[in-house]
Amino acid sequence: MMTPFLSSLAGGQPPTAAQRAFPGMERSESDTTSIRSGRSSVAGGDALSKHSDMGQQGLNVSMVETISAWFEQGAITRATVIGEMALAHNAGNFPSTSNSESIRIDNFSALEKVAPNPAFITQQGSQGGEYSVNLTNISHGPQIAFKYQVHVDPSTASSYAPIILSPMWHIQPTQTSVILSYSLNPAIASALDGPLRISNVVLSIAMDISDVSAGKPSACQSKPAGTFSRERGAITWRLGDITLTPGAAPEKLLARFVTETQGKQGKVEAKWEIGSATESLGSGLGVSVMETGGASAADPFADDDPSASNSSLGNWKKVIVGRRLVSGTYLAM
Repeated sequence: MMTPFLSSLAGGQPPTAAQRAFPGMERSESDTTSIRSGRSSVAGGDALSKHSDMGQQGLNVSMVETISAWFEQGAITRATVIGEMALAHNAGNFPSTSNSESIRIDNFSALEKVAPNPAFITQQGSQGGEYSVNLTNISHGPQIAFKYQVHVDPSTASSYAPIILSPMWHIQPTQTSVILSYSLNPAIASALDGPLRISNVVLSIAMDISDVSAGKPSACQSKPAGTFSRERGAITWRLGDITLTPGAAPEKLLARFVTETQGKQGKVEAKWEIGSATESLGSGLGVSVMETGGASAADPFADDDPSASNSSLGNWKKVIVGRRLVSGTYLAM
């Protein structure tokens, strides 16, 4: 039953009545030779391994979003955000009296496409964003409930990438020098309370060795020291955990490739993760659950709110969401 679900997003189900073109994820994440494949974790057998701990009582929600970005001269030219949401329900000492719960995806209009898992998710109403969850399916452990892609407008693409990459190339007849500057994206710095901690950071500078007429690097000097691969024509730094501060000067990595003849400019790649991300990063999606039995009487003076379509049944209560962001294809030229 899971196979149709995993492929359903590519088939395309619009989250709202507004029809939008669906840019294929395969195109943006087909670079299997990069330092890290950008494929969603749903596609592999470790679909749930990247999600946060889901051991709290009641409904648990975890989101993993994969951010891909392309840079030219330090500016973001394109970005994509795809994600998956996992759900788990732990009865604890207070078992649920119902086999289902109603949930709402907050900020649902930000989505380009969404694919609910038909094994235990059923859409409610015609507005989109509200679903019924069969708790039986998620009471014995977390399950992937949704796959989605965020609608990224070209004018706001720069607001999704946490790290700005800006390489400067200097090509000479027998050597190529590169200064790679990286820093916190100022477009998201204002939404943070302070410095941003980023984990498992890997940066790589590679010359273009696909052109047989171009000189291939035989050695590389770097500062700080990195790992040089002659076969790939690349130098890699495994920086581990780093902290980027708003307004701070960019950090720099230096590399000098030695070539017999003039080389050709290649690309810079990055790999990173952000655990326990705030709602201000990534899609900004949230999840609310319908609480029944405690609803107050309707306020006759309240403005009409289409998002409160089920207010007569109860109140929407925001659920704490575990969030993780990971890099997909993250390239700078």
